[in-house]
Amino acid sequence: MSKKEFLEKLAMALAGQVPDSVVEENISYYDTYISDEMAKGASLDEVLGSLGDPRLIGRSIIEANGGGSDMAGVYEDSDSGRTGYNPGQEPNGTEGGYQDYQEKPDPGFKSFHFNGFWALLIFILLFVLVIWVVGGIFTLLSPIMVPLLIILLIYWIFKGPRRY
Repeated sequence: MSKKEFLEKLAMALAGQVPDSVVEENISYYDTYISDEMAKGASLDEVLGSLGDPRLIGRSIIEANGGGSDMAGVYEDSDSGRTGYNPGQEPNGTEGGYQDYQEKPDPGFKSFHFNGFWALLIFILLFVLVIWVVGGIFTLLSPIMVPLLIILLIYWIFKGPRRY
């Protein structure tokens, strides 16, 4: 496995499970760690062998950050002004690695991300609320509307349908 593949697998294991800042921080850390160990004379296979499976590392990071399915609804900046891991380009423009942070204008826009469970729960609650409001309106109007409809029915029976 190459360094690029290792970092991609780690990024995929973390994606959607922890905030983007945690993903970026850990990808940067392991990118630097692998480079440093190789600069000390260790081969890539030795370094990656000592680290182990990137998916297990990712699981450990997720658990350490209280992530996984409990991360639903994590509030984070939707535009942090930084670009994240890009497996296609190093900061110096070569292949594979972590991009430098690039400042972008902050529009001040924040977002709240939901997973499927919370989105479904909110949809059901809104549906129940609409049914409750409509039912409440009918409940309030029924003491007025039922007698009015009975009067109109009696009037129609005696008067008969209109003929033009």
